[in-house]
Amino acid sequence: MGSKLQNTQLGTSQLGYALGAEIEGLDISLNLGSQVYGAINHIWQEHHVVVFRGKHLKPRDIVSFAEGFGDLDDHASTPFYRHPDVPQLLQITNRLIDGKPSETRNTGRNWHSDYSYTGRPAAASLLYCDQCPPVGGDTMFANMVRAYESLSGTMKGIVDNLHAVYDVSLTAGINERDASKTAEVRRLNPPIAHPAVRVHPRSGKRALYVSERVSHFHGMTRAESKPLIDFLCSHATQPENVYRHNWREGDLVCWDNRTVMHVALADFDQNQPRHMLRATILGEDSGFVVRDE
Repeated sequence: MGSKLQNTQLGTSQLGYALGAEIEGLDISLNLGSQVYGAINHIWQEHHVVVFRGKHLKPRDIVSFAEGFGDLDDHASTPFYRHPDVPQLLQITNRLIDGKPSETRNTGRNWHSDYSYTGRPAAASLLYCDQCPPVGGDTMFANMVRAYESLSGTMKGIVDNLHAVYDVSLTAGINERDASKTAEVRRLNPPIAHPAVRVHPRSGKRALYVSERVSHFHGMTRAESKPLIDFLCSHATQPENVYRHNWREGDLVCWDNRTVMHVALADFDQNQPRHMLRATILGEDSGFVVRDE
């Protein structure tokens, strides 16, 4: 699908104009060397989202592959949703767990970057599709480098000096979860401010870092902040800036949370199983806790 990209090591097809590329013909269950990881990283930095299709991965395979890109988050900020045997994996599923509806069945329903409400927001995420409904349940990704670069010079000057306050309470669907668990998640993750423009440590690219989980900008009221948050989110998620991924079982989709935000769509029959496993690469120390603002 899409036009072929030239790469001396890996077969690659572009999936979207703004972002997204598929890497073909690579067995990621093998012990890959640093040269291969370097080639993947090069494609990843250029296209922000990379896709591997038709993989048959066990939980440990996902972890082993992900560890080649950096230290993994153990998901301690959301401890109730981890894989029971592999804490480095988060379960995003609508399967019953202990006979009850899964707490993550509605995860990701608003535009966001993973773990932006923590002190070390995610560098990258790798999401494996074990089961998906026959129709719907897509994920959309927005290129936040393009979003920043297409702002006016005056607006860049404004956002360059802002810190966005992220609040886990703004996670869509969180109030539908077990009240005691969400109370603990809120305790573990107080509101935290991060720069509204994030600089990629490898590429040096500047990316807008504002999402629908931002409550306000530090030093501004919520009323003052809301129009700007709304504008920046709308600007970033224009159709021409988005890649929409249609899941197939065996897909592993990897995205850079420093340059991309995403949203999981609920446009599928909730009675059909959707079971995903996510590994998360730890990001850099960033931000400061905001209290009583």
